Amino acid sequence: MKLANLSIAAILAASSFAIAQDAAPVDTDGDGMMSPEEVMAAFPDVNEDVFTAADTDGDGMLSMEEFAAAQEDGLIPAEEM
Repeated sequence: MKLANLSIAAILAASSFAIAQDAAPVDTDGDGMMSPEEVMAAFPDVNEDVFTAADTDGDGMLSMEEFAAAQEDGLIPAEEM
């Protein structure tokens, strides 16, 4: 059981690292969060309505997890434009 938990933790850590790498060019100020301005500058097709839909906690910023989920959901393109 401990080995299974350790494996799951390793997988989650690796996927978080991959998310952070994908979002790094968008997070231009390096604060770990993406503002509407940062996202819309990197993805011109993303508008405020799309950003708001991606901002699931409503704090006005996208976390790395929200950014990844928005890409998985097709709200934000998987690659920078």
